Amino acid sequence: MSVMAHDLDTVEDSPGSIPNSVLGKAFSILSAFDDENDNLRLVDLSQRSGVPKPSVYRLAQELVSLGLLERVDNGYRIGFSVFALSQRVGSASLLCSVGRPVLVDLVAMTRGTAHLAVLEGTSTYYLEKLGGTRSVHALSKVGGRLPLTCTASGKLLLAMSPHHDDLLDAVVAERMQRLTTHSTLDHATLRRELDTIREHELATEHEEALLGFKSFAVPIYDSGQSVIAALSLTVPVAHSGDEALVRTLRLASAGITRQHTKLAMGTERRSPALTLYR
Repeated sequence: MSVMAHDLDTVEDSPGSIPNSVLGKAFSILSAFDDENDNLRLVDLSQRSGVPKPSVYRLAQELVSLGLLERVDNGYRIGFSVFALSQRVGSASLLCSVGRPVLVDLVAMTRGTAHLAVLEGTSTYYLEKLGGTRSVHALSKVGGRLPLTCTASGKLLLAMSPHHDDLLDAVVAERMQRLTTHSTLDHATLRRELDTIREHELATEHEEALLGFKSFAVPIYDSGQSVIAALSLTVPVAHSGDEALVRTLRLASAGITRQHTKLAMGTERRSPALTLYR
Protein backbone atom coordinates (compact mmCIF):
# COMPACT_ATOMS: atom_id res chain seq x y z
CA MET A 1 0.00 0.00 0.00
CA SER A 2 1.37 3.44 -0.90
CA VAL A 3 2.01 6.13 1.70
CA MET A 4 -0.83 8.23 0.25
CA ALA A 5 -3.30 5.35 0.39
CA HIS A 6 -2.24 4.59 3.95
CA ASP A 7 -2.77 8.23 4.93
CA LEU A 8 -6.25 8.24 3.41
CA ASP A 9 -7.39 4.96 4.90
CA THR A 10 -5.96 4.95 8.43
CA VAL A 11 -7.90 6.20 11.44
CA GLU A 12 -6.72 5.88 15.03
CA ASP A 13 -8.74 3.39 17.03
CA SER A 14 -8.69 5.14 20.40
CA PRO A 15 -11.97 6.89 21.22
CA GLY A 16 -11.92 10.67 21.04
CA SER A 17 -8.66 10.73 19.06
CA ILE A 18 -8.08 12.96 16.05
CA PRO A 19 -8.45 10.94 12.84
CA ASN A 20 -5.24 10.40 10.88
CA SER A 21 -6.98 10.22 7.52
CA VAL A 22 -7.77 13.21 5.34
CA LEU A 23 -11.39 12.06 5.16
CA GLY A 24 -11.60 11.73 8.94
CA LYS A 25 -10.19 15.21 9.48
CA ALA A 26 -12.57 16.69 6.92
CA PHE A 27 -15.49 14.99 8.66
CA SER A 28 -14.34 16.37 12.03
CA ILE A 29 -14.22 19.87 10.56
CA LEU A 30 -17.73 19.60 9.11
CA SER A 31 -19.00 18.13 12.39
CA ALA A 32 -17.73 21.17 14.31
CA PHE A 33 -20.79 23.16 13.19
CA ASP A 34 -24.09 23.00 15.07
CA ASP A 35 -27.23 25.11 15.58
CA GLU A 36 -25.47 27.48 17.97
CA ASN A 37 -22.28 27.64 15.89
CA ASP A 38 -23.20 27.91 12.22
CA ASN A 39 -20.40 30.40 11.44
CA LEU A 40 -16.94 29.49 12.69
CA ARG A 41 -13.53 31.11 12.41
CA LEU A 42 -10.47 29.08 11.48
CA VAL A 43 -9.27 29.01 15.09
CA ASP A 44 -12.72 27.87 16.26
CA LEU A 45 -12.79 25.08 13.68
CA SER A 46 -9.41 23.89 14.91
CA GLN A 47 -10.45 23.96 18.57
CA ARG A 48 -13.83 22.30 18.04
CA SER A 49 -12.61 19.63 15.61
CA GLY A 50 -9.29 18.90 17.29
CA VAL A 51 -7.55 19.18 13.92
CA PRO A 52 -4.37 21.31 13.89
CA LYS A 53 -4.86 24.80 12.49
CA PRO A 54 -2.56 24.35 9.43
CA SER A 55 -4.49 21.22 8.43
CA VAL A 56 -7.82 22.97 8.98
CA TYR A 57 -6.72 25.84 6.74
CA ARG A 58 -5.60 23.50 3.94
CA LEU A 59 -8.68 21.27 4.13
CA ALA A 60 -11.07 24.21 4.44
CA GLN A 61 -9.85 25.58 1.10
CA GLU A 62 -10.61 22.27 -0.59
CA LEU A 63 -13.98 21.93 1.16
CA VAL A 64 -14.88 25.42 -0.11
CA SER A 65 -13.93 24.45 -3.67
CA LEU A 66 -16.22 21.41 -3.37
CA GLY A 67 -19.09 23.47 -2.00
CA LEU A 68 -19.03 21.65 1.34
CA LEU A 69 -18.05 24.87 3.12
CA GLU A 70 -18.79 28.50 2.28
CA ARG A 71 -16.66 31.49 3.17
CA VAL A 72 -18.33 34.22 5.21
CA ASP A 73 -16.91 37.49 6.49
CA ASN A 74 -15.73 36.07 9.80
CA GLY A 75 -14.90 32.51 8.77
CA TYR A 76 -16.81 29.56 7.33
CA ARG A 77 -20.21 27.92 7.35
CA ILE A 78 -21.67 24.69 5.97
CA GLY A 79 -21.97 24.82 2.19
CA PHE A 80 -24.85 24.03 -0.12
CA SER A 81 -23.33 20.74 -1.29
CA VAL A 82 -23.84 19.28 2.19
CA PHE A 83 -27.50 20.22 2.00
CA ALA A 84 -27.79 18.81 -1.53
CA LEU A 85 -26.36 15.48 -0.40
CA SER A 86 -28.66 15.38 2.62
CA GLN A 87 -31.66 15.71 0.32
CA ARG A 88 -31.11 12.14 -0.86
CA VAL A 89 -32.10 10.70 2.51
CA GLY A 90 -34.42 11.29 5.42
CA SER A 91 -37.48 13.37 6.08
CA ALA A 92 -36.22 16.45 4.24
CA SER A 93 -35.76 14.43 1.06
CA LEU A 94 -39.26 12.99 1.35
CA LEU A 95 -40.70 16.43 2.09
CA CYS A 96 -39.00 17.90 -0.97
CA SER A 97 -40.06 15.10 -3.30
CA VAL A 98 -43.67 15.44 -2.16
CA GLY A 99 -43.67 19.23 -2.07
CA ARG A 100 -41.86 20.03 -5.32
CA PRO A 101 -44.78 19.21 -7.67
CA VAL A 102 -47.11 21.27 -5.48
CA LEU A 103 -44.78 24.26 -5.76
CA VAL A 104 -44.93 23.87 -9.54
CA ASP A 105 -48.73 24.09 -9.39
CA LEU A 106 -48.69 27.07 -7.03
CA VAL A 107 -46.37 29.00 -9.30
CA ALA A 108 -48.47 28.17 -12.37
CA MET A 109 -51.64 29.35 -10.62
CA THR A 110 -50.30 32.48 -8.91
CA ARG A 111 -47.18 33.47 -10.88
CA GLY A 112 -45.62 34.20 -7.50
CA THR A 113 -42.64 32.64 -5.74
CA ALA A 114 -43.30 29.47 -3.74
CA HIS A 115 -41.06 28.34 -0.88
CA LEU A 116 -40.75 25.25 1.27
CA ALA A 117 -38.87 26.09 4.46
CA VAL A 118 -37.94 24.53 7.79
CA LEU A 119 -36.67 25.78 11.12
CA GLU A 120 -32.90 25.66 11.61
CA GLY A 121 -31.70 27.11 14.88
CA THR A 122 -32.89 30.71 14.86
CA SER A 123 -33.14 30.94 11.06
CA THR A 124 -35.53 30.11 8.25
CA TYR A 125 -33.87 27.45 6.07
CA TYR A 126 -35.12 27.04 2.49
CA LEU A 127 -35.48 23.50 1.17
CA GLU A 128 -37.19 24.44 -2.09
CA LYS A 129 -37.88 27.59 -4.08
CA LEU A 130 -39.68 27.99 -7.38
CA GLY A 131 -40.41 31.34 -9.00
CA GLY A 132 -42.82 32.46 -11.68
CA THR A 133 -43.03 35.66 -13.69
CA ARG A 134 -43.30 37.59 -10.42
CA SER A 135 -40.31 35.79 -8.99
CA VAL A 136 -38.21 36.98 -6.06
CA HIS A 137 -34.71 36.16 -7.25
CA ALA A 138 -32.46 38.28 -5.10
CA LEU A 139 -33.37 37.39 -1.52
CA SER A 140 -34.05 33.71 -0.86
CA LYS A 141 -32.27 30.68 -2.28
CA VAL A 142 -32.35 26.92 -1.82
CA GLY A 143 -30.06 26.07 1.06
CA GLY A 144 -30.09 29.69 2.21
CA ARG A 145 -31.07 31.17 5.55
CA LEU A 146 -33.06 34.27 6.49
CA PRO A 147 -34.06 35.70 9.89
CA LEU A 148 -37.13 34.10 11.44
CA THR A 149 -38.77 37.39 12.33
CA CYS A 150 -38.60 38.97 8.85
CA THR A 151 -40.23 36.26 6.72
CA ALA A 152 -43.72 34.78 6.71
CA SER A 153 -42.27 31.25 6.80
CA GLY A 154 -39.97 32.15 9.66
CA LYS A 155 -42.68 33.76 11.76
CA LEU A 156 -44.95 30.77 11.19
CA LEU A 157 -42.24 28.28 12.21
CA LEU A 158 -41.40 30.39 15.25
CA ALA A 159 -45.03 30.71 16.32
CA MET A 160 -45.86 27.02 15.79
CA SER A 161 -42.75 25.67 17.49
CA PRO A 162 -43.56 23.70 20.68
CA HIS A 163 -40.80 25.75 22.31
CA HIS A 164 -41.81 29.09 20.83
CA ASP A 165 -41.16 31.12 23.99
CA ASP A 166 -37.62 29.77 24.42
CA LEU A 167 -36.98 30.14 20.70
CA LEU A 168 -38.14 33.75 20.72
CA ASP A 169 -35.90 34.45 23.72
CA ALA A 170 -32.98 33.03 21.74
CA VAL A 171 -33.83 35.23 18.74
CA VAL A 172 -34.04 38.30 20.96
CA ALA A 173 -30.76 37.40 22.67
CA GLU A 174 -29.04 37.30 19.28
CA ARG A 175 -30.56 40.72 18.46
CA MET A 176 -33.48 40.72 16.07
CA GLN A 177 -32.40 41.45 12.52
CA ARG A 178 -33.98 43.88 10.09
CA LEU A 179 -34.05 43.30 6.33
CA THR A 180 -36.09 46.42 5.52
CA THR A 181 -37.39 49.44 7.42
CA HIS A 182 -40.67 47.53 7.81
CA SER A 183 -39.08 44.65 9.73
CA THR A 184 -40.28 44.74 13.32
CA LEU A 185 -37.82 45.08 16.18
CA ASP A 186 -40.44 45.49 18.90
CA HIS A 187 -40.65 42.38 21.08
CA ALA A 188 -44.17 43.03 22.37
CA THR A 189 -45.54 43.60 18.87
CA LEU A 190 -43.91 40.40 17.66
CA ARG A 191 -45.29 38.36 20.56
CA ARG A 192 -48.82 39.54 19.80
CA GLU A 193 -48.34 38.69 16.14
CA LEU A 194 -47.10 35.20 17.02
CA ASP A 195 -50.21 34.63 19.15
CA THR A 196 -52.38 35.56 16.16
CA ILE A 197 -50.39 33.25 13.88
CA ARG A 198 -50.93 30.31 16.24
CA GLU A 199 -54.65 31.06 16.39
CA HIS A 200 -55.16 31.26 12.62
CA GLU A 201 -52.29 29.03 11.44
CA LEU A 202 -51.35 31.72 8.97
CA ALA A 203 -48.38 34.10 8.89
CA THR A 204 -47.99 37.17 6.71
CA GLU A 205 -45.39 39.81 6.08
CA HIS A 206 -45.70 43.04 4.12
CA GLU A 207 -42.39 44.39 2.78
CA GLU A 208 -40.59 43.13 5.90
CA ALA A 209 -38.23 40.91 3.90
CA LEU A 210 -38.12 42.68 0.54
CA LEU A 211 -39.55 46.04 -0.48
CA GLY A 212 -42.39 45.75 -2.96
CA PHE A 213 -43.37 42.21 -1.96
CA LYS A 214 -45.65 40.48 0.55
CA SER A 215 -45.77 36.85 1.67
CA PHE A 216 -48.18 34.33 3.18
CA ALA A 217 -47.19 31.09 4.93
CA VAL A 218 -49.12 28.08 6.26
CA PRO A 219 -47.94 24.99 8.16
CA ILE A 220 -47.18 21.47 6.96
CA TYR A 221 -47.69 18.77 9.59
CA ASP A 222 -46.31 15.31 10.27
CA SER A 223 -48.41 12.32 11.32
CA GLY A 224 -48.31 13.49 14.93
CA GLN A 225 -49.69 16.91 14.02
CA SER A 226 -46.40 18.65 14.72
CA VAL A 227 -45.38 21.39 12.31
CA ILE A 228 -42.41 20.21 10.25
CA ALA A 229 -42.26 22.90 7.56
CA ALA A 230 -43.81 26.06 6.18
CA LEU A 231 -45.25 26.52 2.71
CA SER A 232 -45.25 30.12 1.53
CA LEU A 233 -46.07 32.32 -1.44
CA THR A 234 -44.51 35.69 -2.19
CA VAL A 235 -46.21 38.14 -4.55
CA PRO A 236 -45.95 41.87 -5.30
CA VAL A 237 -47.74 44.13 -2.82
CA ALA A 238 -50.07 45.23 -5.63
CA HIS A 239 -51.36 41.66 -6.03
CA SER A 240 -55.10 41.44 -5.36
CA GLY A 241 -57.17 38.48 -4.24
CA ASP A 242 -55.24 37.63 -1.09
CA GLU A 243 -58.08 35.53 0.36
CA ALA A 244 -58.15 33.29 -2.71
CA LEU A 245 -54.38 33.00 -2.59
CA VAL A 246 -54.48 31.88 1.06
CA ARG A 247 -57.19 29.30 0.28
CA THR A 248 -55.00 27.89 -2.49
CA LEU A 249 -52.02 27.84 -0.15
CA ARG A 250 -53.97 25.96 2.54
CA LEU A 251 -55.17 23.41 -0.02
CA ALA A 252 -51.61 22.86 -1.14
CA SER A 253 -50.25 22.44 2.39
CA ALA A 254 -53.02 19.97 3.24
CA GLY A 255 -52.09 17.92 0.18
CA ILE A 256 -48.41 17.88 1.13
CA THR A 257 -49.25 16.93 4.72
CA ARG A 258 -51.52 14.10 3.61
CA GLN A 259 -49.08 12.65 1.07
CA HIS A 260 -46.04 13.07 3.33
CA THR A 261 -47.83 11.28 6.18
CA LYS A 262 -48.85 8.36 3.95
CA LEU A 263 -45.36 7.92 2.57
CA ALA A 264 -43.63 8.39 5.91
CA MET A 265 -45.82 5.70 7.43
CA GLY A 266 -45.17 3.38 4.49
CA THR A 267 -48.82 3.03 3.55
CA GLU A 268 -48.40 4.20 -0.02
CA ARG A 269 -45.70 3.97 -2.64
CA ARG A 270 -44.09 7.28 -3.47
CA SER A 271 -45.81 8.71 -6.51
CA PRO A 272 -43.85 10.78 -9.04
CA ALA A 273 -46.17 13.76 -8.75
CA LEU A 274 -48.69 15.30 -6.40
CA THR A 275 -50.72 18.18 -7.79
CA LEU A 276 -53.37 20.52 -6.49
CA TYR A 277 -55.87 18.96 -8.84
CA ARG A 278 -55.91 15.47 -7.30
